[in-house]
Amino acid sequence: MFDNGKMEYCDALGRCLITVLKNSMRPSSGGHNYSWKGRQSFNDLWMRLVIDASFWILFTIIGLNVVTSLILDGFRQLKAEREKALKDMTTLCTICGLSKDHLTSNGIAWSTHVEREHNIWSYITFFYYLQEHSGRFSAVENEVLHKFKKADPSFLPSGRCISIDTKVEGKE
Repeated sequence: MFDNGKMEYCDALGRCLITVLKNSMRPSSGGHNYSWKGRQSFNDLWMRLVIDASFWILFTIIGLNVVTSLILDGFRQLKAEREKALKDMTTLCTICGLSKDHLTSNGIAWSTHVEREHNIWSYITFFYYLQEHSGRFSAVENEVLHKFKKADPSFLPSGRCISIDTKVEGKE
């Protein structure tokens, strides 16, 4: 089974282990699989084992760690983006962009603002109505439909809401 002429020594347990390690680490082809012609002793096998093991450590283990760290960095970045998006969803109004802190400092409850003034589902229903019902619309509805089809958000109340506008008008 093992041939000493091919540097396959298995007459003792230690030599058999070295032979198995040598044959298991060397691929059948590759840049480091070179011939050691003229070397026929067991001591030459140690040198070959050191070279193969160092190649395996450098290119396989370190290379795998580099790839793994790149993958983990990618997931870490995706997690940070997701957390930022979740924070924005709970602290910024989707319609007007006003922050929860700005609204509460003006005496407007966040839940009231998001559920009544700028309810996202009301806007979605309105856009659905405009797209599905081809009929006579008012001038405002026609303008909103035209801007919606062009993906122009200028019809949305950016940085404004009725509650704050009413308070400002009441002070004047």
